[in-house]
Amino acid sequence: MRTHLIFLITLSFGFVGCDQGADANRTEEPRVAQQEQTSTNASQQQLDAILERIYAANEPGVTVAVVHQGNVIYHTARGMADLELEVAMQPEHVLKIGSITKQFTAAAVLRLAEQGKLTMQTQVGDVLPNFHEPELTVHQLLNHTSGLPSYTDDGEYMMGNAIRADVTAEEIIALTSDQPLDFVPGEDWRYSNSGYVVLGAIIEKLSGMSWHEYIAAELIEPLGLAFTGYFNEAEIVAGRVPGYMYENGFTNAPFISMTQPHAAGAFYSTAPELARWQYALHTGQVLEPESYAQMIDASQGLNSYAYALDIVSLRGTKMISHGGGIHGFSAFGLWLPEHELSVVALTNRMGPGMGSSGTAMRIAAQLMGQPFPLEQASVNIDDAELQALVGTYRVDEDTLRTIFIKEGVLYSKRGDGRPYAARYVGNDQFVFADTLVYFEVVRDDAGTVTGLNYYQLEEAEPEFSEKVSDEVQVRTAIELTDAQAQRLVGDYQLQPNFVISIRHTDAGLTAQATGQSAFLVDASSANVLFNEEFGIVMEFDLPDEGPATQLNLLQGGQNQPAPRIDSSTNKEDE
Repeated sequence: MRTHLIFLITLSFGFVGCDQGADANRTEEPRVAQQEQTSTNASQQQLDAILERIYAANEPGVTVAVVHQGNVIYHTARGMADLELEVAMQPEHVLKIGSITKQFTAAAVLRLAEQGKLTMQTQVGDVLPNFHEPELTVHQLLNHTSGLPSYTDDGEYMMGNAIRADVTAEEIIALTSDQPLDFVPGEDWRYSNSGYVVLGAIIEKLSGMSWHEYIAAELIEPLGLAFTGYFNEAEIVAGRVPGYMYENGFTNAPFISMTQPHAAGAFYSTAPELARWQYALHTGQVLEPESYAQMIDASQGLNSYAYALDIVSLRGTKMISHGGGIHGFSAFGLWLPEHELSVVALTNRMGPGMGSSGTAMRIAAQLMGQPFPLEQASVNIDDAELQALVGTYRVDEDTLRTIFIKEGVLYSKRGDGRPYAARYVGNDQFVFADTLVYFEVVRDDAGTVTGLNYYQLEEAEPEFSEKVSDEVQVRTAIELTDAQAQRLVGDYQLQPNFVISIRHTDAGLTAQATGQSAFLVDASSANVLFNEEFGIVMEFDLPDEGPATQLNLLQGGQNQPAPRIDSSTNKEDE
């Protein structure tokens, strides 16, 4: 999925980016083609060092591959493939790839178009007569502008027993058939796994084959990809590894029937094969030129998303990418057309800060000769220079950023968001421990700090924040009376089947979302609770008397209302 709120379920078929510093082992000698080192501006040792900083030897690991101008120039692995058997990860190990599956699905739909069986403006009802939204088009499903609700947004469904059962495409589609569209088709954008399940059903109807058999016959087998395809739990697949979840330690990932993600996320692959697939896709070996042009055309959408591909920027150069995340696995693949570079990172772990996108982008940046400042060692900075940065900065008309020092560490906080610790790497640059975002200090001719330039991932230009004050406003925690706290206690529905529960415990007030752990919250007033670590603020609508009627979740610049519901409708909390 795309980026979610901390409350929202993260075990769906999507992508996140991360890094986590740790020492790591090399399970097999990595290979970098000697003749390619100068043309890609990186040595084997530099690439190894990046992975060694992210993946620990005794934790679930990663397999990475790079294809340059058609040649696999680097592939290696770090960490563990199987914690229980103590098996180290190998470069050719087979992992689930989640939503990168969508690339194959989109390419298959375009192949059907090449065969004259549909167009991008074909309406779903013309192919699937019983579909409940017959006027949606193939184009809208491909670029997530259909408004079709995604069944994976149901946290209770995703974490319950239902996700373990084998299902058909029709049964998956029926999960949201009684829900209205999220918006008028074509007028907004929202990532929808349901949309790609519908595309899978269309492939089956028009090809007369199962969706994955058609993809294998038309796309995979012609390229000679032997370890890429549909993840069938019953089959014996050499080198297939288990996945792990992290929450206060690693656990085995919960079981999911791979009939559930369907054409939205049910494939597996190896890093070398997926890197070869990307190279083939983007160099005219898979689709006709007109079809490929449609696949990477984001101009008809509402953002940078085309057909199962994000058209963005990495360190100032064009990047075409997609990621995937599914119970215990994270995957990310990117293509840099200007450098003819295909980079893939696959991991068998999922948890906060454990995605694969950061790994792939750090490797790619190093190969381009433009490593992220994160790769640099820390540099000492004078206390007075650090103190000169403290203050309030204006991002835009509605958003402020605060820079403050806590226990000798500089923190950056946007609005009511989570504060991020920053470290100095020299040349007025600061980096964050758990993100590739960094900022540079902007000064006037006298050397006075006037602002900060924040370099966001996938954005070509920095975001400027002007310094408007040397003061910092801090949200201060107060103690509520028992009566005040009790007015906030209750269950609040953020989405269908997704509830935030506020409880009054011996340790204090806690918040807990469906399928997630409870955490402590503080009060800044009688109707406001917050958690600074997660960057969460909850404002409650309080009548003159009695309990709150609604919780308003403020996070990431969004305000999401969650009305109070009867506790009896949320039996899992009882």
